[in-house]
Amino acid sequence: MRDLLIALIVFGSIPFILLRPYLGLLMWSWLGYMNPYRLAYGFAYSFPWVQLIAIVTLASLIFSKESKKVPVSPISVLLFLFLAWTGVTSFFAVDSASAWIVWQEFAKIQIMVFVTLMLVNTRQRMHWLVWIIVISIGFYGLKGGMFTLLKGGMFNVLGPPGSFIADNNALALALCMVLPLMRYLQLHTKMKWVYIGLGISMFLTSVAVLGTYSRGGLIALAVVCGILFLRSRGRIAVVAVVIVVGFAAFHFMPPQWMERMDTLHNAENTDSGQTRIQSWQFAINVALNHPIVGGGFRVYESDAWWKRYGPQGAIQRAVHSIYFSVLGDQGFPGLVLFVGLLMAGWWSCSRVRKKTRSSPDQKWVYDLASMLQVTLVAYAAAGIFLPMAYFDLVYQLIAMCLLLHTLIANEEASSSRSAISDPTPLEKSKTAKAEEIALQ
Repeated sequence: MRDLLIALIVFGSIPFILLRPYLGLLMWSWLGYMNPYRLAYGFAYSFPWVQLIAIVTLASLIFSKESKKVPVSPISVLLFLFLAWTGVTSFFAVDSASAWIVWQEFAKIQIMVFVTLMLVNTRQRMHWLVWIIVISIGFYGLKGGMFTLLKGGMFNVLGPPGSFIADNNALALALCMVLPLMRYLQLHTKMKWVYIGLGISMFLTSVAVLGTYSRGGLIALAVVCGILFLRSRGRIAVVAVVIVVGFAAFHFMPPQWMERMDTLHNAENTDSGQTRIQSWQFAINVALNHPIVGGGFRVYESDAWWKRYGPQGAIQRAVHSIYFSVLGDQGFPGLVLFVGLLMAGWWSCSRVRKKTRSSPDQKWVYDLASMLQVTLVAYAAAGIFLPMAYFDLVYQLIAMCLLLHTLIANEEASSSRSAISDPTPLEKSKTAKAEEIALQ
């Protein structure tokens, strides 16, 4: 039944996507973040739905009258350069065939990020994209939060299998990144029931983060709560959620959860902490010996390179850090481009906040820029301990940082043109006098 429902929704959307490619972007985001087909049990589970919608969307965009211009800025340039550089490193990778397969998947994500830059050109489109992201990932926040409460926190909360957020750590980070977007929607809804529903969703999503048993997720949640307090309006609501979640964490979660979180005080002495550090040392050694191109995507999977560059007696595993992962995979140039992207996203939102701080009509832009900054900080902080360097959501959010700046720049240009075309009262008076003299 689930398979048929997914098939009906996806295939039924194709005629509308062919008419409006923006709908394809929304459908692609829903399928890519929520992965509803991974909740099915038949043919829908392995069918390439995301690829299908991406192809239809690109075809629709090519033949539509939509603007196909990508805004030129440090963000768009860095996105292109990072994609190109990962292609270069894949050519020189220790396992080039495997690296190219991963690069193709990464390239598909980046293509749709550039489609986002082309199609999201109004406030309404931006608003709907935020809603799709919140609904897609927030679904697992609601589901996981209720599961944690009903089961007393005795079991791990996991994401859909075979997806970017299947792992408990990955899901925890994604949930933390979507919390600020929930807050943005809450600030800009006029419907009381939506406001209350988003508040409940924020609470349950926070509980779901606890239910993942992810220590990196707990760090990300703490960062999000702190930055939300600093960046968000209506701080009383934020404080209330933090207090309730904190109470749930220390008076509701079981002893095994407390014991696991307590290892944060001496993480380097735990087995998990030691293997993480060993994977960082491996990535550093790879980069020091191959500083330009690194080892290519998933270099840690090479037994020969792990024996050569891994610490003696180290357990071979994925590099659990976005920074060290990129360093080992893409070399020092790749790390510079990656960190540059995160910084460019933050900087773009800072400029937007500065321009719209005192403008009541642009309060939505100011709030969304603030919340996007919170998501970037959560990703940058928790990413120190998590292997999520190529997570599709972060690249689309960085693109949205650029789009906010583009939207207000277009509004300013439009206002300037209106001011030039519309004569002032003094100019109207002078024109009227000139016409009167001419008639005389």
